[in-house]
Amino acid sequence: MNKLSTVIRFTFMNRVKAKAFIVTTLILAVVVSALINLPAIIASFSSSNDPVKVGIAGKETEITKALKDWYDSHQGSRLQIVMLGDEGSREANAKLAQGKFQAKEIKGYLEFADDAATGFPKATYYGKSSLGGSVESQLRSALQEIKTEAVVKGLGLSPAQRTMLNAPVTVDTVQIQEGSSGKTESQRILAYGLVYVLLFLLYMTVIGYGNMVATEITAEKSSRVMEVLIASVSPLKQMFGKIIGICLLGFVQIVLFVAVGAANLLLPHNREIIGSLHIDLADVQLSLLGYLVVFYVLGYFIYATVFAAVGSMVSRTEEVGQAIMPVTFLIIAGFMIAMFGLQSPDAPFVVAMSFVPFFSPLIMFLRIGMSDPALWEVWLSIVVTAGTIVLLGWLAAKIYRVGVLMYGKRPSFKELVKAMKAFKVN
Repeated sequence: MNKLSTVIRFTFMNRVKAKAFIVTTLILAVVVSALINLPAIIASFSSSNDPVKVGIAGKETEITKALKDWYDSHQGSRLQIVMLGDEGSREANAKLAQGKFQAKEIKGYLEFADDAATGFPKATYYGKSSLGGSVESQLRSALQEIKTEAVVKGLGLSPAQRTMLNAPVTVDTVQIQEGSSGKTESQRILAYGLVYVLLFLLYMTVIGYGNMVATEITAEKSSRVMEVLIASVSPLKQMFGKIIGICLLGFVQIVLFVAVGAANLLLPHNREIIGSLHIDLADVQLSLLGYLVVFYVLGYFIYATVFAAVGSMVSRTEEVGQAIMPVTFLIIAGFMIAMFGLQSPDAPFVVAMSFVPFFSPLIMFLRIGMSDPALWEVWLSIVVTAGTIVLLGWLAAKIYRVGVLMYGKRPSFKELVKAMKAFKVN
């Protein structure tokens, strides 16, 4: 145990003090802050006190007057309707509006045409905004309200009846779960967010830190330091010492990012955004956070043991990327299945993949967050994955013991099996 802790401490301290780790961590912390504050940053560059002017050319009608009055009475809207006047014909009115647009006096203009089928004029907006942009949606909402008001007025409804008609319908959603009251909308949104966090954490850290495990082993092997280490420390302790040391390094980085993210989320403008989405951070389920840690650790260890075994068979660091590519494809496959599972967490294929050891850390946590798997399913997945880690650890240690002492060409499967039979894992 003393030797194991020594390897863990050496691996961790050697990496955490490295300039590359410090610089990368600082850069990623800045990126995390920028991403969280991206809406506020975009708003600060695009914000302006000037209203967005939309012109209307042609004769003033009840509809155009109602639209202008609607925006004049809504102080919170940034749109302003500008009546451009009537030039006597549709072509002349269009030319007038285009001239105002090119002179940047207006951001766009509306053109109305009769629509006998609906009994309400059809509006066409000309401007530079993209399809489904905010200007079009705001104009559509205002015209819909004006149309509704016109129909209501024609029916002769009383003010009380109008209020009842215009009152929005409220539909609350609660996810049904066996043996509990179910998840509220806020809890489901937070669960969705946590699932996304784990998916990207596992995807990025397994590739990043797994590659680090393989690279460190290959570097020691190519420098012949491995020949000294293998004589003083058993392969099992040496391999798991490196894996645990780099895992602790990952935890330090993740805790730092979580702290940076939490500090940014508590900023006033971000708290307003969270509040507008009707999300209550107090709805975070502690059990879900616990499962996040469990499945993160399981996911890291199951891939890190394979990366360590593969790294031990490579003689040069330049060959590491090519050697670990099949393992990388495994985590990419798990990530793609998880992306599909976010929309269909109870699909039979997703349920089946949640018990496959290489995919279960991603898929089973996804099912816990997005659906309601039975407790025995969760623990079966955990036990199967943990058992696979033990088996892979034993097998990887034997490959490690053999691989680190083989130089030159990569050993074949037959050579590995023959050499492994000759060694015992201490």
